[in-house]
Amino acid sequence: MVKRECALEALVKPRLLVVGGTGFIGHHLLTATKDDWNVTSISLNPPSSQRFVDSVEYVQLDLTDSDAVKATLIEDYDYVVNLGGYIDHTPFKDGGQILIDTHFCALKNLIATLSRKSLKRFVQIGSSDEYGNLPPPQRENMREQPISPYSLAKVASTYFLQMLHRTEGFPGVILRLFLTYGPHQDERRFLPLIIRACLA
Repeated sequence: MVKRECALEALVKPRLLVVGGTGFIGHHLLTATKDDWNVTSISLNPPSSQRFVDSVEYVQLDLTDSDAVKATLIEDYDYVVNLGGYIDHTPFKDGGQILIDTHFCALKNLIATLSRKSLKRFVQIGSSDEYGNLPPPQRENMREQPISPYSLAKVASTYFLQMLHRTEGFPGVILRLFLTYGPHQDERRFLPLIIRACLA
């Protein structure tokens, strides 16, 4: 009987929620997991034709709308990867508040709504911008120095998840990515611009 239950568990695909699955990194994550995982993608907009992945469930949702989040996120997930938001260095006085809402307030709504019953890991994608203008190489024991509403929201998200881990055992981990690049990246990003300029 125990062997049969183990065999049945092996047949059940783990449930993965990717926030920001229509973005550059999110698209690659969906492509890599679509065969062996039961994958749901949440984004503000539908995927473009180039970033659509078969067998993925796409959900359009504004995570800053707490009522909509509560009404939509009713499933249990084993793993969540938060790639939501976008890079923008608009100053606070010029509308930077929306960046804080998009990154930090959206994360709070997500955490407040997600069921923790089967959640094994919550992966928050941070940013090298959290270090501000600190000289490289940056280390995790350096105090962050945000220089924009975007980097402030990322730092606040990091501290929020660390607090939840310390006080509630929340299974969160933060990855701070530095200058990611690769196939299908927006051509306006730094490395695609350099590559195109060299080819030209």
